[in-house]
Amino acid sequence: MKQLHSSISRILAKAVNKDEPGIAIGVTRGGSVLLTASRGLASLATREPITSSTPFRICSITKQFICALIWREVEAGRIELDAHPSRYVSWMVCFDSTLTIRHLMQNQSGIRDQWVLAMIMGAKAEQPFTLADGVHVMTRAPESMFAPGHQSLYCNGNFELLGLVYEAVTGEDFATALRAHILLPLGMSDTFVGVDTAQPLPGGARGYRYLKGRWVEEVNGLHWSASAGIVTTIDDLLKWDRCLRDPMALGLPWVERIKAAEPFSDGNAAAYASGINHWVVKDRALLTHQGALRGWRSALLRFVKEDIGICVFMNRTQSPSGVFPALAAHSVAKALGVAPVWSNSRTKTRSRARITKPGWYCSPQHGLLVQLRNQAGKGVAALQRNASSLFQSQTPGVVESEDQHLRIALVSQEHIRLSMTEANVTAVLHRLDTGKGKRFQANGSYRCEQIATTMHILRHGARLSVQFEGPFGTGVAYEVSVLNAQTAYCDIDRGVDETPPGRALLVLDRRQQTVEISFALARRVVFRRVAGLSQ
Repeated sequence: MKQLHSSISRILAKAVNKDEPGIAIGVTRGGSVLLTASRGLASLATREPITSSTPFRICSITKQFICALIWREVEAGRIELDAHPSRYVSWMVCFDSTLTIRHLMQNQSGIRDQWVLAMIMGAKAEQPFTLADGVHVMTRAPESMFAPGHQSLYCNGNFELLGLVYEAVTGEDFATALRAHILLPLGMSDTFVGVDTAQPLPGGARGYRYLKGRWVEEVNGLHWSASAGIVTTIDDLLKWDRCLRDPMALGLPWVERIKAAEPFSDGNAAAYASGINHWVVKDRALLTHQGALRGWRSALLRFVKEDIGICVFMNRTQSPSGVFPALAAHSVAKALGVAPVWSNSRTKTRSRARITKPGWYCSPQHGLLVQLRNQAGKGVAALQRNASSLFQSQTPGVVESEDQHLRIALVSQEHIRLSMTEANVTAVLHRLDTGKGKRFQANGSYRCEQIATTMHILRHGARLSVQFEGPFGTGVAYEVSVLNAQTAYCDIDRGVDETPPGRALLVLDRRQQTVEISFALARRVVFRRVAGLSQ
C-alpha cells in the first residue's frame, strides 16, 4: 500500500502543481474505498485546497443517473422502452416517428445536439442558455440525421428529453427524484442538481483554463439538468461506484439495467449503454463515462472483472501539463496493475502506418471531413478535429486507430472507405482537389428558415469568415479555411458547452445556391442564398 500511495503521489504531482487548479481522485477495490488523494487548489482566490469532499460539477456522468431512474419506471410498468416519447409528452410528436425511449437512452436517436446548434443560431459561448432554450432548439430542428437505432451519435438533448418524460410520468422533477430514489438510499448527502452553471458551488471551488501563460476563471452560462447537472464529491461518487458494482446488494436493482449495451437495429454490437459506455476489449470489461464543462472535467471508470473503480475530478481545462482525468485514471489503473482497457494489447507488436495518399477526404451526405497526413513519418487521421494515430491492420490495405474503432481502406486512387465501429457507420469519402489557387465561390448571406438564422460569409481580401445571426443573437466571426471551390471549413473552439462544436464542414452547391454546414454532432444544416450568388 505504501508503494501505491507513492505512485499516486507521483501521478498527482505530474498532473498539477500545488498552487494551481487541482485534481482529486478516489479508488475502490472489492466494494471498499482503497484510497482518496488530491493535490492543488479548489479556488485560486481563497487558496482553498481540493479534497475528496470538495463539490465538483461531474457534467455528463449525470446521464447514467437519469437512465437509472427511467429503468426504475420501466420495471414498474409506467414507461415503455419502445414507446415514442410523445406518448408521455405530447409536443415530442415532432420527432421522428420511429424514435423510442430506448433510442434516447442509448444515444441512437440521430437528433442534432442542441448545444452545438445554438452556436450556429447566434449564441456566444458565455451567454445564458436555459433549459427552455434547449427545447426551443430541438423543436426547430427535430428531424433525425439517420434512422433511429441504426447509428450512435452523442446528443445531450436525448437526456434532457428523458428528464421531461420522467417528470411527465411521475410528477417528480429530476432533482427531487434523484434525491429520493438514489442519493438518500446510497448516503450521497453532498450531491445535488446544480442547474445554472453560473452559480457558485458550496465549498467555493471554481473552474479555470490556462490562457496565455496564466490561469483565468471560466465563465459559463449554460443551464442543464438530466443531461449533466449533478454536483457531487469524490467521496459521494465512490458510493455510486459501489452501487454500479452490486446494485442488488444496495437495494437499487434497476441500476443493473444501465450496464448493458443493446445492439443496433442491424444486430451489430453497440458500446453505449444507458448513459454509460460499456467497452469490452480483449475480454476486459469497462464501464466508463467522462464529463466536461469549461473549467471542469471528470471521469468515472469501473473495471468489472478486476472489481476496481476509479473517479477523477479536475477543475481546469487546457492544462499545460497535458494531463486530464481520463489520462490520470489511465495512470492510476497502471499503478494498480490493471492494463489500460482502451489500448490495444497488440500495440507493441504492431507497426505505425504511413499514409500513401495523404490529403483531405469528404462525404457531404454523411457530413464527414477527414484529413489524412503523415506526421514524423507516421500516419494520422484527423476526423472533425479529433486526431488518431494509425496502425497497420491485419487486413491488407487497411489502417486503423489503436483501439480499432476507426478503420480506413483505400478503395481507389480517389476514394477511401471509413468505418467507425462504435458509431456503426461506414462511408465512402472522395479525395478533394485542394491545389493552389482554389477559391470558395461563396460570399454574402444565406438563410436557414428552419432555425431562423442567417449565415453571413464575409470576404476580407483573400480571407473569408463566417458569422451567424439568429434567435440567440449575433455570434462571433469564425475564420474560414478554403479547401476548393465547393468545400471549406471553420473551427468553433468555444461553445456554450465543453467540448466545443469543433470543425464545421461547409459545402457549397452553386446550382441550388445553398451552403450546407456539418459538425460532428450536428450534420447537414442547409442555408439558402438570400440574394444572387456572388462570383
